[in-house]
Amino acid sequence: MNATLEAASRRTLRWRTYDERQSRRIDAQLRAGGHPCCPGCGAALEARPETRVARYLPLDATGYDLECRPCRRFRAVVRHTVRSLRLVRMRRFAAAVVAAGPAARALATA
Repeated sequence: MNATLEAASRRTLRWRTYDERQSRRIDAQLRAGGHPCCPGCGAALEARPETRVARYLPLDATGYDLECRPCRRFRAVVRHTVRSLRLVRMRRFAAAVVAAGPAARALATA
């Protein structure tokens, strides 16, 4: 019983991302130029200078989080450079070649 309560309290302490619909609402608020509010509770979103997903960003890309402390949700905003976009495209191409198999690898190196 006690372990179940501990697991439940740990789940409520985790930060979660907004779903796609809520993220689109936040993006629309940013495009409109206003201060974004949480789609769930209506509280003002606070900007966190470093993003929680920084370790997954490609080289040269930067980002920040818009977070709602009452809901414990955040929206990661990523800013790419020309170099980071090129790296992302190269990674996607390499993954597609690996997924296609040996015949595609021979074609890619020819």
